[in-house]
Amino acid sequence: MSIETIKLWFARAVPVPTDNNKNVQIGVHIEEFSEMLESIKGVDSESDRQVGVLQDLAKSVSTKLKKGEIQVTLSDRKAFLDAVADQIVTATGCGHVYGMNVVEALRRVDRSNWSKFDKHGQPYFDANGKISKGPDYRRPDLEGLF
Repeated sequence: MSIETIKLWFARAVPVPTDNNKNVQIGVHIEEFSEMLESIKGVDSESDRQVGVLQDLAKSVSTKLKKGEIQVTLSDRKAFLDAVADQIVTATGCGHVYGMNVVEALRRVDRSNWSKFDKHGQPYFDANGKISKGPDYRRPDLEGLF
């Protein structure tokens, strides 16, 4: 497993991305950030409130992007690529500082994502165009990695 296999997964799932695919993917990315926020809490009431506000906003924006209720476009491709690469690095760092095996977790999540394809190698999509879990989907087993 490597970044290359993740890129291949997307290339097979969405070989010619449309504007809708782009908005859905940004929405899914924000959705994952929102899910991370659900897994943390502030150490005091003000910190916890602030995390909750951010989580609610991220969840709302994610949902609206995935449903096509709002759309975005890139204003600076170089800055976008830099931010995406930095997010991969900082996400890896978050797992590291909490003593988690991010490399193996990513390997298992990647393997799980390939189960979102049917027996003919075609991905399952929901009504909004998000790649979804099909009948053969297998959740990644992350036990022992945290």
